[in-house]
Amino acid sequence: MVLGDALINIPQTERGGEIAQRGFDYQSCWALSEMLEYELKGKDYVFIFEYHDDVVIVDCESNPQDLTFVQVKTKESHWTPTSLYKETVQAPISIISKQFLLQKIFSSYTPKAPKLMFVTNAVINFSKVGGKTSFHASTLEVKEQDNLKQAIVAQAKVAEKDIDLSTLLFVQSSLSLHDHLTHLKGKLCDFLSKKYGVNTNLHIEALINLLTTECREKSKFKSDGIIEIVDLVSKKGFSSKAFNKVIDSLRANDDLRPNWEKAKLIFMDLNADTLQMIRLEGVFSRVCMDINKKEKSPSSKYLDVASSLYDPAKIVLDLSAYIKDTIKYIDELHPAYAMALEKSGKKECIVVYSIIQQLLEGEK
Repeated sequence: MVLGDALINIPQTERGGEIAQRGFDYQSCWALSEMLEYELKGKDYVFIFEYHDDVVIVDCESNPQDLTFVQVKTKESHWTPTSLYKETVQAPISIISKQFLLQKIFSSYTPKAPKLMFVTNAVINFSKVGGKTSFHASTLEVKEQDNLKQAIVAQAKVAEKDIDLSTLLFVQSSLSLHDHLTHLKGKLCDFLSKKYGVNTNLHIEALINLLTTECREKSKFKSDGIIEIVDLVSKKGFSSKAFNKVIDSLRANDDLRPNWEKAKLIFMDLNADTLQMIRLEGVFSRVCMDINKKEKSPSSKYLDVASSLYDPAKIVLDLSAYIKDTIKYIDELHPAYAMALEKSGKKECIVVYSIIQQLLEGEK
């Protein structure tokens, strides 16, 4: 039996995550931030949610060979070593022992032992870790390694000779517990800049919503009806192919959205000099950010009025006069908008944005 079949046919040890969903927002944000790293390295992947473990990572969609089991846990305070491997009445098999049990079950279906990860927002208080946020269990003090092994032997019924602590990686994530979505947005902006260049105009809010919603739906999908690896990937997995499909769909949509590359052609026609162009690029970028926000802003309200006044005949006749007249009309009609934008330098850019928007919409 190959790994893909084993993932389907071997019964899951627990499926509470499909029901509870506790901590999933953090879990999905961590998974997405990890996908960004995979993408930058050009690695193929499928992240499978709430199936055998919190997250299962395989190396491809059709015939996976590499397997990683990930526990993603949040905590307000720090983790003590015993809280990770000690059994309790409520949990007779600990977090770490459960991972080694999964490794034991699936080892015969992979060329090398499945990798294990324990990911958390909190500090993990092993001695002599030296402030590291990522370390393998094999680097712990000998006594701590022995305690881990004894717990795994007793709880997971794994022979001590078969326990390889170098396969277990502890990670303290850089995502904060209470503001992880904001941190993910920062990571996503950095990713887009590195992959597509600083001039990318992808709408971050829309992208974050699409990606997190996709992960949430994958997690919630019941696994009862999954009978093949293709079903597992499509119903509970999020692959590199799916990730890039989301990106590509938004990039295609952004081709029909005003951006600086289009706006600078208009400003060049208005005879803006080099220094003016530099200033206008910054102002136009801020206008784009204002307009792309979910909530209404003075910029978006000003745009609504400018768009309603769109007159292609006047633009062709005298572009400069059209922009000035439009600004004057809106300022007189809506003094509150005018006052809110008075010192920002955004009015001209908003009118230019409205011209581009109307032209693009006319091409649909």
